[in-house]
Amino acid sequence: MFTVTNTRLNHSYTMPKWAANGELQTIKVNNINLRYLVAGQGEPLVLLHTLRSQLDYFQKLIPTLAQHFRIYAIDLPAHGYSDITPQAHDKALFVNTVTGFIHTLNLSHVTLVGESIGASIALGVAAEKTLNIKRVFALNPADYEHSNGLDRSSILGKVLFTGIRLPVVGFVISNAEVRKILQWVFEGGFMDKRHLPAKFVNEISKQGSRKGYAKAFRSIFLNWNSWVEGAKRYSSIHIPVTLIYSDNDWSLPVERTTIQKAIKTTELIIIENCGHFSALEKPADILDIVLANVINDSMTLEC
Repeated sequence: MFTVTNTRLNHSYTMPKWAANGELQTIKVNNINLRYLVAGQGEPLVLLHTLRSQLDYFQKLIPTLAQHFRIYAIDLPAHGYSDITPQAHDKALFVNTVTGFIHTLNLSHVTLVGESIGASIALGVAAEKTLNIKRVFALNPADYEHSNGLDRSSILGKVLFTGIRLPVVGFVISNAEVRKILQWVFEGGFMDKRHLPAKFVNEISKQGSRKGYAKAFRSIFLNWNSWVEGAKRYSSIHIPVTLIYSDNDWSLPVERTTIQKAIKTTELIIIENCGHFSALEKPADILDIVLANVINDSMTLEC
């Protein structure tokens, strides 16, 4: 049996109401214990969250999506309650881990939905062509040129996430996080910051205090070029991809165009009056897009 409930990882986590019909499990993939939430019935849909968050990021999508899919919401490596390990946290680590997760659970006809780095990971998994991936919904993918995105969020973000790569200073920055700063950084990705749940910020702030987290978090920025290089593989994607960008996302128009042109099977949708964190700020729009494709797929099969 490849999944077990791991009380060591989950002992301090109170199951929220939005996840009441789901079950928390863990799985070991490439020597990393991953926590994930499974809920609902149907074809598998894997949710991949943003940088510096966890599976709770999709709290506004999961209850509805679970009515149509078998949901697998993952805590990415070093995030949430998944293991923190000392290796380089580059794009390959995340893509290989998600690929291993899907392979170990023997999932097929998988729909991938990711936001920010989660979207980039989803596209990276699809580019590998080693799994039975059915479709990708890439929300505000973090495929930036000469930027990590967070340095565009605000003046504070520019100071913190430009400096985090510097010797000595970067180590200090990565170890100096407090809840209020975390909230300010996240608010820089919203048009209306009232859509940022306080309980969500409390939860991810708690995880930032885990031993080894600051080093792993900084490692992502030190290896940021791997994300830029990884995007060059998107041209090998041959399954349907829906690129969903917020009109006020951190990405530049030229970066969006580059990704769209690289993927021959893509459609582009723009969500209005929305910042980078669309699954929290405009969940109804995301659900409409995903479920519209479910209906279209069903009609195609009937025909």
